[in-house]
Amino acid sequence: MKTCFSIFLLALNINVFAQQFGGNPTSIQWKQISTDTARIIFPEELGDVAKRVASIVHDLQKNHAASLGSRLKKINIVLQNQTTVSNAYVGLGPFRSEFYLFAPQNSFDLGALPWAENLSIHEYRHVEQYNNFNVGLSKVAGILFGEQGRALANAAAVPDWFFEGDAVFNETSLSQQGRGRLPDFFNGYISLFRQQKKYSYMKLRNGSLKHYVPNHYPLGYMLVGYGREKYGADFWMKITQDAARFKPIVYPWQNAVKKYSGVPFDRFVNDAFAYYQIQWRQAKATPFTYKTSIHKNNVTDYQYPYTDSNGNVIALKTSYRDIPALYIISPQGNEEKIATRDIANDSYFSYNNRLIVYSSYRADHRWGYREYSAIKLLNIETGKV
Repeated sequence: MKTCFSIFLLALNINVFAQQFGGNPTSIQWKQISTDTARIIFPEELGDVAKRVASIVHDLQKNHAASLGSRLKKINIVLQNQTTVSNAYVGLGPFRSEFYLFAPQNSFDLGALPWAENLSIHEYRHVEQYNNFNVGLSKVAGILFGEQGRALANAAAVPDWFFEGDAVFNETSLSQQGRGRLPDFFNGYISLFRQQKKYSYMKLRNGSLKHYVPNHYPLGYMLVGYGREKYGADFWMKITQDAARFKPIVYPWQNAVKKYSGVPFDRFVNDAFAYYQIQWRQAKATPFTYKTSIHKNNVTDYQYPYTDSNGNVIALKTSYRDIPALYIISPQGNEEKIATRDIANDSYFSYNNRLIVYSSYRADHRWGYREYSAIKLLNIETGKV
């Protein structure tokens, strides 16, 4: 009997871990604002920000949710102000959202809208998505397997480019900013167009380990925008309702697009890119020459270049094969590595008088939601930091 029990334990192969605890310092005094739309949970010093977030999401649900549906389930939104990450998310299992309120430094990347407002408009669209995608077989998956089961069903039925593209469209249409108004947001696809790179939908959808492919945010925004422009504001609501219901079970998304657009999905994608390429052809391309050689089957970025008194270029070099490092590039194109850059939240650095300064990421030793930026000063002559 003991032998059978031992064999059973070995086959079970359960890993036992200590409880993971300690996200925020215990000294934080938490408050909450509760409405019929959301519960905003926040450190007491963020009272004004919490009121603004509560006001925005209430207005979004009341006046701007119709394009996806009017279903409402109240959500908890936690405002975090101890991190150095500029981000946010909405997730299931449990149904919640967290806003990381360290604002990004580059207004050309995400716009100049106050950061908490930008997050409110973008992230609450994800809340509306999850609320309205809880239908059909997706709802059944939630009943049988909980919210994580429904998350899996939604992810299988609705592509990630729609989740993010629809949210970017929301932040653009409901504010004076939004990534849809920023030229930098489209530069990746415009560059591919200028270089006559024609990739399949599957490559655009899934990315590449050899070639540069923009992420799913601009792809989603362009396809969502084209669909609304061509077929009406309720176009995506009809598609997402059928897809989340798995009508039909096989390729529900592609079949729903075909049903409501009247053209096969591949044709829809090609028509969308043709629509944007007409506009890109009208814009004049700026002539340029390459300072560095082309790297075959690898994507290499040289960022934030500085020129020294000898005509050398100091830049941060990143690629699909190597971790980020600082390089000095001679006028002849010869490269010399200065140093490997520490882990960082962003790629920015500054150079002057043979010194490079940048900020690196530092986690708190105790609290998972508290982080720091360490200022690093690098002497390129001696290599000392």
